[in-house]
Amino acid sequence: MNADAAATETTAPAFKGPESLRVRGERATLIWTVASLPITIVVLGWVFQHQFTWQQLALLIVVSMIYVSFTRGRLLGGGLRVHAGQFGHVFEVVEECARMLQMPTPHVFVRDDPFVPVVGIGTGDPYAIVISAQYVEYFKPDELRFLIGRELGHIAAGHTRFTSLLSSNGRENGVISVAFGAWLRKIDYTADRVGLLCCGSLDAALRAIAVSSFHAAGRHIDLGAFAEQLTELKAEPSLRMGEWTASTPYATNRIAALHTFARDPLYQLWSRRFTANVARTRAIAEPLRDTGFVGFWRRAAAFAIDVIVIQVIWPAAGKLAGASANLDPDDVQNVHAMNADPHVPSAVKDIVNSAVGPLPAPSPLPSHGPAIAPHFVYSGGFDSDGFIYVVFVAYVVLLVALMGQTFGMMVADVRVVRSDRSARVGFGGAIVRYLAFFASFVGLIGIWSIFRRVQPFEKWSNTRLVSNSATVRS
Repeated sequence: MNADAAATETTAPAFKGPESLRVRGERATLIWTVASLPITIVVLGWVFQHQFTWQQLALLIVVSMIYVSFTRGRLLGGGLRVHAGQFGHVFEVVEECARMLQMPTPHVFVRDDPFVPVVGIGTGDPYAIVISAQYVEYFKPDELRFLIGRELGHIAAGHTRFTSLLSSNGRENGVISVAFGAWLRKIDYTADRVGLLCCGSLDAALRAIAVSSFHAAGRHIDLGAFAEQLTELKAEPSLRMGEWTASTPYATNRIAALHTFARDPLYQLWSRRFTANVARTRAIAEPLRDTGFVGFWRRAAAFAIDVIVIQVIWPAAGKLAGASANLDPDDVQNVHAMNADPHVPSAVKDIVNSAVGPLPAPSPLPSHGPAIAPHFVYSGGFDSDGFIYVVFVAYVVLLVALMGQTFGMMVADVRVVRSDRSARVGFGGAIVRYLAFFASFVGLIGIWSIFRRVQPFEKWSNTRLVSNSATVRS
C-alpha cells in the first residue's frame, strides 16, 4: 500500500459511507422515530388525559437543552476532573481511544453514580465522559477501555446530541424508552462495535458488559451459558416484547451482536485503521482563525430559543394581566366585599385591585356567607401584543447583565463579554450593547454585516459574543 492509500485508509470516516461502523438501519430508525412522534404524542396525551401544545413541547426541549448546558458546571462543582496527574490510567485510555477515532479528547470526570458506570454527554464541544466512582477502580483496564471506547463512539457518531436531551443519563425514563427505544437500542449496538475495536478483545468486551449489567455478580457469570439464554428468547417471540419498551438491548443480544461483528471483515478493516491512527498525528486541526467569535447560525439559534422561551412564558404572564376582563359576576361581588371589609389588610386589597383592574358597579350583596377569594379565568393574552417586545428586551438585558448569557445563549454555548475579554458586561454594558444593536439595524448597517463574526454594534458597545468552548484569539 503506497503512502497516499495509507493516508486515505486511516482518515476514512468511521460513521459514513459503505464502510461505516453504524449498524444497519440506525439512521432510518431515527427518521422513522421522529416522523412517528406526532402519533406518539397523541397517544401519550390520550393515556395521560392531557392535550400537549406545541408551546409545551418547545419549552420541554428548551428546558432539556438548558439542563444539559448546566452539566459542565455541575461536573466541575461536584465531580473529579481526570487528567494525567489524577486517574492518569483513565486519562491515557481516553486519549488513546480518541486518537483511534481521530476526534478531540473530551473532558473526563469521575462522579458518584451507583447506576450508570460510564456515560458520554454533550450536544456540542466540549463533550464529556462521566465515569462512576463506584466502578472506576472495579473495572479491569481492558474492560474500562471497552466502556470508554463505546462512549467515545456515541460522541463521534453524534448520538449524544440527542440522548443528552432525553434525560440526565440519556435514557432512564419510561416514556422516553417507549418513544425513542427503537433508535436507542440501535445506537448501543453501534457503540459496542467501537468499544470492541478500542479494547481489541472480545473476552474483555463481554466481561465489561457482564460487570456493568450485574456489578459484582458479573465476575461469576458463565458467559457461555448466559449467551445460550438467547436461544430461549428466539424460540418464544412474546419473550422479546419486553425489550421493545426498553432503551437498551438485552445483554444476551449485545453479546451475540459482538460475536457476529468480531467475525465480520469490517472488524478487521477498522482494527487496522484504529491501530494506524494511534501512531499518526491526529488529523483534526483546522487552519487558525478567530473561532472564538460566534457566527451567524449560532447567533440565530440562540435568538430562536429565546423567542420560544418568551412565547411560552408570555401567555402565563397574561393570565394575571388579563384576569379582570374574565371575572365572573360572583368574583366581582367578592372583590367588592373584600374592599368593604375593614379587617382585610390594605396591602392585600392593593395587590388584588391592581391585578383585576377596574370593576363594574357592585350588585346587591347577599346577606349571608363570608366573602371568598376571587378565582381568575384566563382566555387570552395581553391586549397589547407589542408589549411582548419590551418584555423580550428586558429579558435579554437582565440575563446578559447578570449572567452574561440568556437561556438561548446557554444552549448555543455562547456568552457576551467585554472586548477586553472580561467576563461581565454589567447592566450598563448590556444596555449599551442592545441600544447599539437597535441603532445598527435602524440605520441598516446591521443588515449588511449580519454574517460577520464581529458586528458593528459590538464594536460600538465594546462587547463581543464568543464561544464558551473555543479559545478566543486576539
